[in-house]
Amino acid sequence: MESNNSHWHKRPCLITGGAGFGGAHLCDQLLSRGARVYVYDRHLPKDSYLVFKGLVDRVNFIQGDIRDLEYLKMVTSRFEIANIFHLAAQAIKPQSNIIPYETSVVNTLGTCNVLETVRTAKQSPHLVFASTGGYYGTFFSEDLINEDFPPLVGDNVYSATKVAGDIAVRYYANIFGIKAATCRFMQTYGPGDTQFSRIIPITVKYLMNGQHPKLTRCDGTPQWDFMHVRDMAGAYIAVAENIEEVSGEAFNFGGGSPISVKELVLLISKIFTGKEIEPVILMKPSGILQKSCLDISKAKSLLGWEPVISLEDGLKETIAWYRGIWDQI
Repeated sequence: MESNNSHWHKRPCLITGGAGFGGAHLCDQLLSRGARVYVYDRHLPKDSYLVFKGLVDRVNFIQGDIRDLEYLKMVTSRFEIANIFHLAAQAIKPQSNIIPYETSVVNTLGTCNVLETVRTAKQSPHLVFASTGGYYGTFFSEDLINEDFPPLVGDNVYSATKVAGDIAVRYYANIFGIKAATCRFMQTYGPGDTQFSRIIPITVKYLMNGQHPKLTRCDGTPQWDFMHVRDMAGAYIAVAENIEEVSGEAFNFGGGSPISVKELVLLISKIFTGKEIEPVILMKPSGILQKSCLDISKAKSLLGWEPVISLEDGLKETIAWYRGIWDQI
């Protein structure tokens, strides 16, 4: 899929949560296309990919809270923002059940603030919203999950807040005529991910420390679909470039090749050490097939998007990145 660089040349883009894992890669991709990038985030962590990649001086960093509606409106107006990519969220799923109120306020009210900013702006920016595959709840199926599946009850507050935002974005598009669409993802990975509650970073951490990988949250049998973070950034951009035609829509994105968690750990260890290392499994077998994979045919047909980085190639790059920066995290 080729992107239209002339579309982005000097185009002012605001990325909420731009200092985060996915947001930083989106910044990188937009900068490479010539966009003028504004990052709106509460703080800039020293382990942000923006810092590691040396992008800090190439973006305009604005320290701000997504819950501050008036400040968000001021920033959008002052810099004549043409595109907003709304990625800011309390995004750690286990943490969302520990701090449910803060998660709800940041994720739900924050999205409403972005929508009101877009709706009331003199020149209404185009909006792309980072939703989640958790929209479909704890849903397991041999069949691919398409965008027409209804939202179902999940096991964490984070997913519930994303369902609310996903629906609100599409309602605003339909009711008020703003140009907005939502993106749903399952598992993403790649250079820059320092959230060690996720399976790929924690497996690499075990191996870097000379330990056997451990599985503490599943028995290794669930099958998940993993997508490289650059493919995810490309997905956001593809939606933005086609927003006039697809406003009000939701799109699934994924790598297209589900793999069991145990097989994933074996693959990581083989790339890392040259041999497969059996993980220590600390969970009892669930007794049911847990498989979830998103149908990405709509994104392929309407956006011309498809993943271009294979899981093995992506893991090789990611592991090399961790090795290169390990003493800095």
